[in-house]
Amino acid sequence: MPPIANLECLLNAITPGGVRRFRFWRRQTERRLLAAMIGERITVPTSDRTLDLFTLGETMIRFTPKGYSRLEEAGEVEMRSGGSESNVAVGLARLGLTTAWASKLPEGPLGEFVLRRIRGFGVDVSQVRRTSRGRMGLYFIEPGAAPRSGSVLYDRADSAASTMSPDEFDWTVLDRCRHVHLTGITPALSDSASATAIVAMTEARARGCTTSFDVNYRARLWSPGAARERLQPLMAGVDLIICPVIDARVVFGIDGTPEEQAMALAEATGARMVAMTLTAGGAVLWDGTALTREEPLPVLAVDRVGAGDAFDVGLLWGFLRGEAPRGLRYGVALAALKHTIPGDELVSSLEEVESLLERGHRDIQR
Repeated sequence: MPPIANLECLLNAITPGGVRRFRFWRRQTERRLLAAMIGERITVPTSDRTLDLFTLGETMIRFTPKGYSRLEEAGEVEMRSGGSESNVAVGLARLGLTTAWASKLPEGPLGEFVLRRIRGFGVDVSQVRRTSRGRMGLYFIEPGAAPRSGSVLYDRADSAASTMSPDEFDWTVLDRCRHVHLTGITPALSDSASATAIVAMTEARARGCTTSFDVNYRARLWSPGAARERLQPLMAGVDLIICPVIDARVVFGIDGTPEEQAMALAEATGARMVAMTLTAGGAVLWDGTALTREEPLPVLAVDRVGAGDAFDVGLLWGFLRGEAPRGLRYGVALAALKHTIPGDELVSSLEEVESLLERGHRDIQR
């Protein structure tokens, strides 16, 4: 069955009321879905695609105790924003690309805090929807220091983002977009959020965008079996899959070396390229014809959160230039840099990563 047909079947099966809930959207897009299933694409001149990347997902407010305090004893906490998809949009904007992030935020100061932060990094937030229903998702990070591990506490149930649905977004924005990037977090939030991810991927393909998907499995959101059932149709036929080696084994049952896992995942999904991130750092890329491996760079970790998203930033930067192996190298370097930066977002630059790769680490650049 074609990938688009897989997506449509999954949309039908999400909930008993799923067909009724999204009937309006499906009537409006029936022609486009049919065109996509038979291989037709809406042709938009390359010069008209002024947006390099579009992404969609939940961003939460992150609270971190000052220093290395335990949460239960924290007298002061630092407040920032953080979400896998917006992290990627921010990182690529910092590298000079044009990016857009879509989501759903609650009305009020907490939603405004997140919106202003992401917009402040130069990301287009015109597709972010505001609502009086739902709340702001929160999470708390307790920093660790060896031998004590850090920990994360989520408080995201019934968030505004979990209520997003396909008919809330204007998908014609993809007519001016080159690439759509999604992750496995959004489908785990709720049935309607999962349907929104399905529609985003369907619309991206129908409108001629290239696509990428980061598995980003979250065990606190769903089981491996539930994730596998819902993610496989979304991953079918994408241009680039990004998957940690542990997720390939736990979610998809794919064992072996990272190189073997990359090729096996490409064969199972029909993806054009697959990048595997390694537990100890570094990554492997299978581009359909050759394997590339990048070893990790040494780091002194200040904040590990967001390093995987920083890797995506570098890889996507190279992919969008038609230089995926170079992107792999940049991704590993940017992940190392992110370890040294507090907060979720990658506050770096193309000049910084190129300097790191060219000259290596120095205490002070003069």
